[in-house]
Amino acid sequence: MVELGKSKLEANERRRRIAFVVKVLGYISLFFIRESLDWEKEPLLLRLSSLMDALVFLLAGNILISLGRLFLVRFYLRKKKSESLHSNFVLGINHIANLLNVVFFLFAVMIFFQIKPIEFLGSIALVAAAIAILSKDYITNMFNGLIIMFSDQITLGDYIQVADQKGKIQDITLLNVVLMNDDGDLVLIPNSLILSSQVVNHSRQSVRRLTFEFELGNRPGLNVDRMEEKLTEVIRPFAQEVKKGGLSLRALEIRKEVVKLKLQIQLNTPSREVEKKIRRKINQTLIDLEHGHQ
Repeated sequence: MVELGKSKLEANERRRRIAFVVKVLGYISLFFIRESLDWEKEPLLLRLSSLMDALVFLLAGNILISLGRLFLVRFYLRKKKSESLHSNFVLGINHIANLLNVVFFLFAVMIFFQIKPIEFLGSIALVAAAIAILSKDYITNMFNGLIIMFSDQITLGDYIQVADQKGKIQDITLLNVVLMNDDGDLVLIPNSLILSSQVVNHSRQSVRRLTFEFELGNRPGLNVDRMEEKLTEVIRPFAQEVKKGGLSLRALEIRKEVVKLKLQIQLNTPSREVEKKIRRKINQTLIDLEHGHQ
């Protein structure tokens, strides 16, 4: 799943509206066939009557769900401008529609086997309660996924950090948020972890920063000012991408053996490729500094 722009979402919705019309025509045809034939007199038709009832019920449910979905998404797209659009909302509506379609499918299966849904649900109430208790973590994760989808705090395409994992959001499912990290690996973050952890959304920050925390041996001749000058010289080839005067280096903690430092670089560009190049250059410089090559 990739981030969808408003124009692409609208194109998808046009295709769904066409599919909706086709489903309505199919439902009318099935309903007409069911009402026009004498199912009781023909043995073959009698055998197919339960199948026809199940199909009509399933298609009717799907049409109602699709109608509600189309109305909500259309209202959302009309209300939102392109720059304020979050495709999470559409993603959440799609997942809810899919869940409701599964429910209607299960009821259609019961109708096909001539099982009364209310009586069946009553008979398995205790079993369903036990299953719900055993799978409460799974259900909680699903609800957390819906909360994330209908939130505008993070959306598809955002670059976020959760604990020690960083990456661009590729998809949001009912169980996980799928990130693609800087190495191109897909990382699955449980929805419950997203809501219970501190999440840094780098895409929403007005100022783009690169942050490095590192330690150097507390040895004679260690000079923070001279080190900052060297690092400034290292990023000089990226003068267009780095904000002027946007590099700062400070000591966080001074111990007998080591000094813990923090380096921050403010960027003028959201380019991930440029960020990788700067990060690689800085990392190599910090390694050289650790080994005394100043």
